[in-house]
Amino acid sequence: MWAFEGLRRRGLAPLELVTTEALAYSRLWEHRIGGDGAHIRIGLQDGRMLCSSRIRGALNRVLTPAQDLLRHAVPSDRDYAFAEMQAFYLSWLKALPGAVIGTPMPLGMSGAWLHASEWAVKASEAGFNVPRYRQSGRDPVERGYFPLAPADALRTSVVVLGNEVFGPPVPGAVQRACARLARLVGTDLLGVDLYQGERGAWLFSGASPAPYLPDGGDALLEHMAGLLKKGECQ
Repeated sequence: MWAFEGLRRRGLAPLELVTTEALAYSRLWEHRIGGDGAHIRIGLQDGRMLCSSRIRGALNRVLTPAQDLLRHAVPSDRDYAFAEMQAFYLSWLKALPGAVIGTPMPLGMSGAWLHASEWAVKASEAGFNVPRYRQSGRDPVERGYFPLAPADALRTSVVVLGNEVFGPPVPGAVQRACARLARLVGTDLLGVDLYQGERGAWLFSGASPAPYLPDGGDALLEHMAGLLKKGECQ
């Protein structure tokens, strides 16, 4: 909602807000793939029609298909049905034309979701200072998705869009590492959490393809609006 209102104030029109719940109960859904490319046409319950021939871009914040429809499947089929819905969503999201911010990929519908150990390796490759990470079979599975920063650390969050970094000021070397990390994981919109160690060094805490967009501030909105108006992303 923050991004929708901010982009509308910047003159981006026509602009539509479409939720995953609205998509789940659409009355018409066509997704065609052929020699001339991929096309979509979605008729929403409120009468709006989304057609790829009229879409110039999108800010994709879809994390998962809406769960409501799974209640109609028998329990033994729900995992299968969910996997099929994920595959379908990845396909039609990939068919969105123009400037799509939050590019879908096999690792996530709006960017890469990784285990903490994978983020640690990728962050090190990108040039971050990364705290030591250890996990054994005795640790709970959830630990692999916790921040790397200590629980009492004060974290700073920035947002990467393309090669630009938005949010609170951080050193240039840290900004460049943020942009490299986004490129390494193939995710154009990425939130990066950082914290400062005892001697003031900036360390990597975690990353997410679903950042809290207000962390990027008005400068992020201005950059988004420019990309969407041009109809192409970097």
